[in-house]
Amino acid sequence: MASVLYENCLLTRPACEDEAIAGAWMYVEGAILSRAGKGKVPADLAGKAERRVDLAGKRVVPGFVNAHTHLYSALAGRMPWPKQKPDGFTEILKRIWWRLDRALDERAVRLSARLGLAEALRRGCTTLLDHHSSPAVPEGALAIIADEAERFGMKVGLAIELSDRNGEEIMEDALDENLRALQNYADHDHLRGIFGLHASFTLSDDTVDRFMEVLPFETPFHLHCAEAVDDLEHARAQGYESVVDRLAALGLLRPGSILAHGVHLAPGDAELIREMGAFLVHCPQSNAHNRVGTADVGALLGSGVKVGLGTDGFASGMLTEAQFARDTGVSHGTLTPGKVGELLFLHNPSIAGSLFGHAVGRLAEGEEADFLVYEPTEHLLDPEAKLLRVVCRGRTVYKDGEFLDMDLAELHSEVDDEAKRIWKRIAAL
Repeated sequence: MASVLYENCLLTRPACEDEAIAGAWMYVEGAILSRAGKGKVPADLAGKAERRVDLAGKRVVPGFVNAHTHLYSALAGRMPWPKQKPDGFTEILKRIWWRLDRALDERAVRLSARLGLAEALRRGCTTLLDHHSSPAVPEGALAIIADEAERFGMKVGLAIELSDRNGEEIMEDALDENLRALQNYADHDHLRGIFGLHASFTLSDDTVDRFMEVLPFETPFHLHCAEAVDDLEHARAQGYESVVDRLAALGLLRPGSILAHGVHLAPGDAELIREMGAFLVHCPQSNAHNRVGTADVGALLGSGVKVGLGTDGFASGMLTEAQFARDTGVSHGTLTPGKVGELLFLHNPSIAGSLFGHAVGRLAEGEEADFLVYEPTEHLLDPEAKLLRVVCRGRTVYKDGEFLDMDLAELHSEVDDEAKRIWKRIAAL
C-alpha cells in the first residue's frame, strides 16, 4: 500500500472545520486519508512515508461533487447549434437533446464519457452523479461509463433514464440496464447504481407500475423534476396538484431520491420533499440556458430541503456553477451569497454519501483521499483560482495542467472527429 505525506498546506475542509488550517499535513495510505494535523509531522509517520510532497502553502480542499450531470452531452459542445432557435423547452428537448441521445452508439457513449469525466476532473470534480441516455445502446451503456470512470478512479453514480418517449421496447431496455447497474455495483468501492427516470411528464402510470413491481422498496430514483412549466402542466392535467404531488402518489418520492431542477414547484412541495427524505439539485446555468426560470433555493432551504448543486451537462466546473448560482440567486432574490458554499461543500457531499453509503467529499480522517490543490485566493469560491493538482482516491491524476496517464489534446482531437460523425447521424434522424 503506497503511502504519501503531504506537508505544508492550507487545509480547507468546510464540512469538518470552520477555519482553514495553515501549516497542515496529510498522511495518505493507498486510497485513504489516514491522518491529518498541523505543525510538526509525528515521527512515526515521517519515518514510514514512501514519498513526501511539500505543497508550499497551497490550499487543499476536498474534491468537488457534481450532484447532477449528463456525461453524454460532452459531445454537444463540439457540434453546431440549430440555425433556427428552438421555441420553448419541449422543442429544445425534441430538436437537440432527444436527437443527440438517439444518435449515440457504443463508441460515442465511450468517448463522451471519457471527455466528460476528463473535463470534470480538470475542473476539480472527483465525484459525479451521472444521468445517462442512449436509446440505441440497449445493453452495456452504464458499464462503458463505469469502465471510463475506472480509468481515473472517480466516484460515479450510474443511472440511465427510463421514459415512454421512445416506445415500450426501449423503455424495457432502460429498465433492465438500471437493474443491472443496481446489482453489479452494489458493493463497488467507487461506483454505484441509482435507478434513473427521465421526468414525470414522459412517464405514464402504467410504466411506473411496471418498474415498481420489480424494484425493492428502498430503491431511490434520479430524475428531472419540475424543470419547466411543461412538467407542472402535465401533472395537473393528470389530476395532481404538482409534479412532486404526482411523484409522491406514485411512490417515486423516496429517501435518497435525487430531483434535479425544481424550478416550477407548488406550495407544499418543499415540505413534502423534506418529509420524504429526497434531495433537490439546483442547476442554475442550465435553467438560464433553457429559459425555464430559476429555483427558489432560499425558500427550499428555509423549508429544510437539502439542496445540492449540479451542472446538468455543462462542463464549466463546480466553482463556476457556484458563482452562477450566487449571481442569479442575488438578482432574483432566491439565494443569498453566504448559502452557496453550503450547497457545494455540505449538501453535495451529503447527497453523494447517501448514494454510496459512506462519507464522501469531506476529506476527513479515515475517508477516501479525494482532494484538490489550488493557488490560494482571497475567496474560497473563486472560479479563477489556479488548480495545480487533483488526487482521486489517493492517486494524483492531474497535475500542473496535464493528466498523468492521458493526452488531453489527443482526446480532444479524437472527440472532434467523433462529434462530426455523430452530427451526421443526428442530421439523418
